[in-house]
Amino acid sequence: MIRINPFRTLQGKLTLYLSILIIATMSGLAYWNISREKTLLQKAISREGKALVESLAISCTNTMLYEEVGLVEEGGLLDNYISDLMQRNDLNIIYAMILDPEGKVVAHNSMVEVGNVYQDEITQRVLDSWNTLLQYPSANVLDISTPLAISTKRWGTLRIGISLESLEREASLLVLKYIVYTGLFIVMAIVIISFLSGLITNPLRLLTKEMDETQPGDDPPPLSSASQDEIGILRKSFYRLLKRIKDDEREREETQRSLLITEKMAAIGKLTAGVAHEINNPLGGALNCIYHFRKGSLPPERQTEYLQLMEDGIKRIQKTVTNLLEYARTPKLERTATDLHTIIDNSLSLLNYQIRKNRIAVVREIPDKLPSVKVDRNQMAQVFVNVFLNSIQAMGEGGTLKIGVTTLDERLILTISDTGKGIPEDVLPKVFDPFFTTKGEGSGTGLGLWITQGIVERHGGTIQITSQEETGTTVEVRLPLSKK
Repeated sequence: MIRINPFRTLQGKLTLYLSILIIATMSGLAYWNISREKTLLQKAISREGKALVESLAISCTNTMLYEEVGLVEEGGLLDNYISDLMQRNDLNIIYAMILDPEGKVVAHNSMVEVGNVYQDEITQRVLDSWNTLLQYPSANVLDISTPLAISTKRWGTLRIGISLESLEREASLLVLKYIVYTGLFIVMAIVIISFLSGLITNPLRLLTKEMDETQPGDDPPPLSSASQDEIGILRKSFYRLLKRIKDDEREREETQRSLLITEKMAAIGKLTAGVAHEINNPLGGALNCIYHFRKGSLPPERQTEYLQLMEDGIKRIQKTVTNLLEYARTPKLERTATDLHTIIDNSLSLLNYQIRKNRIAVVREIPDKLPSVKVDRNQMAQVFVNVFLNSIQAMGEGGTLKIGVTTLDERLILTISDTGKGIPEDVLPKVFDPFFTTKGEGSGTGLGLWITQGIVERHGGTIQITSQEETGTTVEVRLPLSKK
């Protein structure tokens, strides 16, 4: 049974394509959901940080205002605000500071930074903005700043930095969850898809196995109850096809047998004149001898001569009849190791009358020792008789029939050439077609070369014809040599 790549089967393709679709869909959904969750968390942190900064900015502004008008002394209140801010656990604050309008650090969670002046680009935007400003100094840090001002009076800027690493951890956790969930879903989907597709493909596999195990000529198996789906319809169609092929094969065999017999009878009819001549001549001589015996006037030496003539004539008749019977035997292929000399001689003997009548010269280029070939003698005799007869009829009055035999590449090559009228180039491709003839109405059945080709091919050989008008025709028959 033919082995198929699993990914080229219907089940494999269905599983693969649906798995790819599931992976693509789940990946798209995961990306959208992770991005959405990340955005929501980021907005929540920004919103909470902004609210925290803006609420604390009120206290810091009031403290700086009261200090300016002398109502209170600063006394480290701003540092306390910054320290309280850093103590919060709801937001991961990594730094907090208060800057004066020139960017000098007034208060900071790290005392070493107090008194430093920041002149970087982010700080410049912070100092220039009169609204709460959100910036990202790096991928994992959110900087939120708001001015400490009343109307057009500004005392400084409150600025905090919030770490977004927790946000990235949440996103990574979501990615891991989606990978695990997608993997589990794909595994379950593959199992379910394989099971469901198996319900469809298993009947197809069984039908394929039946097709593979069905040999040419086998009778179609009995059709059990088939399903009513497309596979059941396909199974019924396959069984009907097997039955039609079997019926057509029987009909073809019957037709071929009938055509073979018809062609043989037609060929035998063409041989009748020659066979009659081969029989009538010795019969006439025998009757003449009997006539002289009856007269009783023959001397003893003449009687011996006449008896020998009668015996020779009867043997000649016996040989002619034997050749004719062998030619007309059953077409069943029965191979035996054979010397082609005998088949060629017998075939020419059957056509001896036509050869002499048409003044045909037979030239043999056949080695005395020929390799043995396994052929059906009677059917191969029919091949030679058909080809010889076509050559004789093509030459008409006078010509040369040349028969040659050579060996090449484990094959015996027989060439039969004539000097007849030849075959037109446009007709040559059709000579092996059944019922095709160039001999005119009533002069041929058009089956001789078709049957001849069938006999040669059943022997594992080939037959080819080359021809040139007004020059002649050559028939080449190649037969496999017997294996020792």
